Amino acid sequence: MAIWESILGGGVGSVLTGVGTLAKDIREAITGEAISDPNKKLEVESKLMELDYLVIKAQTDINTAEAQNPNMFVSGWRPAVGWCCALALFWQFIGSPMFQWGCALSGKVVAAPVLDTGSLMTILMAMLGMGGMRTYEKIKSSQSNH
Repeated sequence: MAIWESILGGGVGSVLTGVGTLAKDIREAITGEAISDPNKKLEVESKLMELDYLVIKAQTDINTAEAQNPNMFVSGWRPAVGWCCALALFWQFIGSPMFQWGCALSGKVVAAPVLDTGSLMTILMAMLGMGGMRTYEKIKSSQSNH
């Protein structure tokens, strides 16, 4: 529970405080009152960067809590998506052509389902990219331990 308490206690509270001040500054910018003071402009940009950081940190904390959970329905969704992608790729590029070839040899004409490879590849590339980042993190941590 310590992770959730830190997220809800510190992270979200400071995000909400920052959002209130930022909302006022954005309202002023939208109504036509441009921020002419360079210091104020830097302050608004700094708050935006801080809010971005807090949102990313909160999501990272949630991801860490999910990954540590022993329940497969909480921590196993990434592997499940990976297996779905692997099975779909197998079907699209090996299973379906072999099935259609076998049907043609037996003299039957059967239309096998065609999968949307565009969406599939988008998901797969995102997962592989994150997998590459994790490999990089593991390599960096093992080098720092020596």
